[in-house]
Amino acid sequence: MKIFELKREGWRDAAKTLRKIADDLDAGEHPECTVGALTLIGAKGEVTVFGLGPKCDDLQCLGAMRLGEQKLIEVLLDTE
Repeated sequence: MKIFELKREGWRDAAKTLRKIADDLDAGEHPECTVGALTLIGAKGEVTVFGLGPKCDDLQCLGAMRLGEQKLIEVLLDTE
């Protein structure tokens, strides 16, 4: 599993960042996405969750969220 760092100058623009990820997927820069999960939190705290990919269902989406959470924790705790 890899974490792809988005350059700081562009990551605050959510739509631009999502377009870049989609363009990178189309260009083959990331492995084909079979299951994906995306959480958006709005300015008033509203939460919107998207599941995507040909194998995505409720449990696969939840699993993707948990794997992503664990990977972020590992990166945050990395002391190297």
